[in-house]
Amino acid sequence: MFRARKFESLTAIVLALVQVALGAVLFKKPEDLPDNTHYDFIIAGGGTGGAVVASRLAENSRFNILVIEAGPSNEDVFATRVPGLDNELPRTHVDWNYTLIPQVGLKGRSTAYTRGRMLGGCGSHNGMVYTRCSRDDWDLWASIVGFDAFSWDRILPFILKAEVLTSDSENQTEQGHIDPSIHSRTGKVSTSAAYSVHPFNDMLIETTKELSDEFPFKLDMNDGSPIGIAWNQFTIDRHAERSSSATAYLAKTGNNVHVLVNTYVTRVLPVGRGTDFRTVEFAADATSPKMKLTARKEVIVAGGVIGTPQILLNSGIGSQEELEAVGIPTIVNNPSVGKNFTDQVSALMLMETTIQDTDFDRDAALAEWNETRTGPLVLPNHLNHIVYVRLPEDAPPFSQGGFSDPAPGKDSPHIEFVFSQISTHPPATVVDVPPTPSDITTIQFLAVNLHPVSRGSVSLNTSDPFAHPVVDLGLLSEDQDIAILREAIRSARRMYSAPVFKDSVSESILPAANVTSDEDLDAYLRTVASPFLHGVGSAAMSRQNASWGVVNPDFRVKGTRGLRVVDASIFPTVPSGHTQVPVYGIAELASALIAGAWG
Repeated sequence: MFRARKFESLTAIVLALVQVALGAVLFKKPEDLPDNTHYDFIIAGGGTGGAVVASRLAENSRFNILVIEAGPSNEDVFATRVPGLDNELPRTHVDWNYTLIPQVGLKGRSTAYTRGRMLGGCGSHNGMVYTRCSRDDWDLWASIVGFDAFSWDRILPFILKAEVLTSDSENQTEQGHIDPSIHSRTGKVSTSAAYSVHPFNDMLIETTKELSDEFPFKLDMNDGSPIGIAWNQFTIDRHAERSSSATAYLAKTGNNVHVLVNTYVTRVLPVGRGTDFRTVEFAADATSPKMKLTARKEVIVAGGVIGTPQILLNSGIGSQEELEAVGIPTIVNNPSVGKNFTDQVSALMLMETTIQDTDFDRDAALAEWNETRTGPLVLPNHLNHIVYVRLPEDAPPFSQGGFSDPAPGKDSPHIEFVFSQISTHPPATVVDVPPTPSDITTIQFLAVNLHPVSRGSVSLNTSDPFAHPVVDLGLLSEDQDIAILREAIRSARRMYSAPVFKDSVSESILPAANVTSDEDLDAYLRTVASPFLHGVGSAAMSRQNASWGVVNPDFRVKGTRGLRVVDASIFPTVPSGHTQVPVYGIAELASALIAGAWG
């Protein structure tokens, strides 16, 4: 557990530092930081990447580390503990509550873009799905950035270093649900194949026999080739609680890590007149005085796909033309900062069904979770599978549309289906959806285009570091993206046409059954499509001497000294799955590189 302290004397500081390590030392406001404490590393952001790096660097007892997080401690937010309460976290004080600017590809709609604003970041806020993505993703990134350590075979040990496979809270069998041989039992973040017993399970598995060409059975989606229908895996521990970088790393580190919450990093600044960016400026809010600390060794920015480019831009690292337009002096002219912002794009689908619903009483379920760590709230979703589909080479987007294959290789899917619930209630989602009849039961799920080619940006329209930046994903701005998402809907309909569903799934409600043509499907998609909240690329990594990109293969910000970035913003393309595990992998790699650089 974190220990909140207010040091009032040098004696108190000394006493705290000689205690047996029980966890990072927590400070709730800037003025509580101890005087005359020097930090070797200052980390801007206590999310997935930042918490991992802090914890790993702290393994060297000679290093003192400060983590600065804009939000509160995850331990102050009960809903972060209970997997099934994950949908109660968006649009609260632990969400950055970003909003995309009107998206041309979505008929001018603006959508919410939720990001975790607390220790653990999105790992304390997300749906906890554990996917390593595909071998092809990692090998492509290694090729793009010219760094073999990113290849699948080289990164896998770092992914395993972050993982500890655990049984679920009900000790259900793993047989047929996961391949334990490809997982680690010695790492940090708990991973389990928790599941609920429901008739839909057997029916969906039956489709892997009836429609095996398009929907083969996959024992474990994390073997590098995730195509098929697999049982889901989650970052949930044996006590049916969320496992995150905050619970698995920060809370178990030594007291040479200080964590300052409720505090914004406004800028990173050079030491003197050069480009040695080791000074961090921070404040509790816009009305509080700004403070500065200089790291002895390095500053690591881990603010996430939106926060990181915002910090860099406010620091004078970005396009000179754009910075001058908002009155920020340019120190490093790099037009790539904030560009290449990419996210997967999803569309809600509802199918009418007579299959038993998954509805439950929330208060009764919470009481059950509290008492026995069982029941509906042990899982974030109430259905248990994930589906990855690879379109054939002669699929319409390629054979008729003339589009190139956006997937990174033959082992990579184009489409994902994520099931949430079977219910008479409207879908739990952070975006607005069309009204649906309340007297029918529907299977509710998302169809996702995993590899969109549309690109957006994170930019500034003010020099105020406390103002939200301008967030634009450019969703469905490229025809290829909507063509593949259109095929995702058709693929889902084929799945539910399997003989096993003949008597229990009747028709498509969203989109309506008569919406079949390209034109009608496109109109539907532009009405309901939303980001899948797996953003990457806004501070992309590239080769050492590339003419584009923000960070080099060693995670150092181009044109600077003493400054690195470690979070999802560095991925040059979006992966074939969810981004949580890739961030753990690169954070472990970055930690090893940083520690190695300093002996």
